[in-house]
Amino acid sequence: MGDFRKKMWFVILNPHAGSGRGKRDQAVLLNLLNKSDFLYELAISEFPKHTIQLTVQAVENGYRNVIVAGGDGTLNEVVNGIFTQTICPPEELTIGMIPVGTGNDWIKTFGIPNDYQAAINIIHQGDTMRQNVGRITFPESDALKSCWFANMAGFGFDAMVAEKTNQLKNKGRNGISLYLQALGSSFWNYQTAKTRIVIDGNEINELIFSASIGIGKYNGGGMMQAPGAIPNNGQFEVTVIRKIGFFGILKNLAGLYSGEFIKDPRVSTHKASHILISSEQNIEGEADGEILGHNKFEIELIFQKLEVIYNPDKYLKFG
Repeated sequence: MGDFRKKMWFVILNPHAGSGRGKRDQAVLLNLLNKSDFLYELAISEFPKHTIQLTVQAVENGYRNVIVAGGDGTLNEVVNGIFTQTICPPEELTIGMIPVGTGNDWIKTFGIPNDYQAAINIIHQGDTMRQNVGRITFPESDALKSCWFANMAGFGFDAMVAEKTNQLKNKGRNGISLYLQALGSSFWNYQTAKTRIVIDGNEINELIFSASIGIGKYNGGGMMQAPGAIPNNGQFEVTVIRKIGFFGILKNLAGLYSGEFIKDPRVSTHKASHILISSEQNIEGEADGEILGHNKFEIELIFQKLEVIYNPDKYLKFG
């Protein structure tokens, strides 16, 4: 706002975002930031989880304003850094987003344009809101581990699609079509599992295809898996898909992008702030596209603890 030019920003650029687009567009991005009169320090994320370290170090060095030049995975690591550090309350930090990723799903809910200059203009404008964050706790190597997410977590089929998507990205594939490719290849390898889901004390215990827990509305490169999600209210939007079969998926494919798939009788939606998910079989989870866990998860809502720059004119209306 008025003190914009006095702010010092910590810019984290992920060169691997968008299957290497971050590296290819680095000069363009920095030129746009310079032309827009940003005062900033640049840090390059060099390896998985590096952005978490960079964020913690930035906070320790006094930065309170962070620009994420990357995709949903980069944003996820920044959020994990913010909630890992112990220097200041998380809500004292502000995040702006320049979308460089492949799917760029978080921005769709918050009305951030998928264009570098337009996204920078939104950061310049400086409208902020406090969104909810999810914390997932799960066992790993005989200990309990926690991680945080800012957009959506998925379990079962959702997690397998995220894992396949990451594998395709690592092979150099890009474009939104890779999500559909991952969707198709995952279906033939996925076994629907008997799963127990406790949603604010209400139990579902049956064959589950997938469960999505949304703060934002979108994942998978524009699929509206949580159409009722509102990021700053006190609840997740939980979407549970029971055993649905190949033809059920085909029938609902267009509806995944419009949100209409929730009308299918095998789909139920719920509002909740606390979810338990467990299965005797392996059931993976993912948070903002990052793979985690195997068969037991606790998901809790953290209310309005993440301050983000958004576009009030397009908030909840994008797409």
